[in-house]
Amino acid sequence: MLNAWLEVAWARRTVHHLERLRPEVGDIAVTVKRRKPDEDRYGQISSISLSGRLNFRGGLGRRAWPHTVKHLAKPGDADHDDLLAKAREEATAEDRHPERVTHRELALLDRWKVPRRPSLVDCRALHEAMDNATEERPMQVVLENHPALLANVIAGHHGIWVRPQVRLGDRYVSDFLIASRTSAGLRWHLVELESPTERLTNPGNQRESPTLRHAIDQIQDWREWLKANLLPARATLPGITVDARGLITMGREDVTDSAREIRDRHSANDRIEIRTYDWLLRAGLSADSTLPGLLDTETGDLDRDW
Repeated sequence: MLNAWLEVAWARRTVHHLERLRPEVGDIAVTVKRRKPDEDRYGQISSISLSGRLNFRGGLGRRAWPHTVKHLAKPGDADHDDLLAKAREEATAEDRHPERVTHRELALLDRWKVPRRPSLVDCRALHEAMDNATEERPMQVVLENHPALLANVIAGHHGIWVRPQVRLGDRYVSDFLIASRTSAGLRWHLVELESPTERLTNPGNQRESPTLRHAIDQIQDWREWLKANLLPARATLPGITVDARGLITMGREDVTDSAREIRDRHSANDRIEIRTYDWLLRAGLSADSTLPGLLDTETGDLDRDW
């Protein structure tokens, strides 16, 4: 009898506060933290359960009962955008293992799944483009048509997905994003292409060329965008992180343009790898689907990151 009375009392309280708040999907709820009642918690409502509980975007059990809501901001309210930013930051911070994606999230990438091992046809197409292209665009086209060339350089024993021309907000479009899945989870690489005729270094002082500097800045800009928009980005790029490793592919192998110190520095300090198209072709010609990708082998990514 007592349990039934408590259930009725709880239901009445829930209904009372639902009527008070009139919450809707998209509203931002400011609630009391259970273990730290002096701190606020922020959540964007994604659904409302039959029990009356408010479910927040970001998953991970993020939800609250209506009676814990101190303030509700609706779209159009003056404080909605600021509270939305806080809700997104909080949801992102609570996700300690973004690489552990669900099958439903992986299904979002189905159309971009590719075989990891490139064929001789793939390699011939790349070789021809390298010999004839004088700008970046032909390289973009050949890799869009033969994505296994990119998939091949990264380990992904449980699948690899290569997405071309991914729009990041209104300002940026990545050349490619590569997702690869191992037993440790999903990880991403941000790929920037430049022309095969461009140099990595300046002929005179051997410092990084303006084109290489631009490519590095591009990847850093994408990371900054991800930092500010990580939760919505994960709606279509599951498990992506703000420090996703970068890969710049440009130029040809040239003893006067090795840029080894520059490449080592950016690899260690910025998690950005710099490689030539000759390197990409060599990786394709020596492909072995039973081994880690050449990029992972050279950088030790699988040992260091996983």
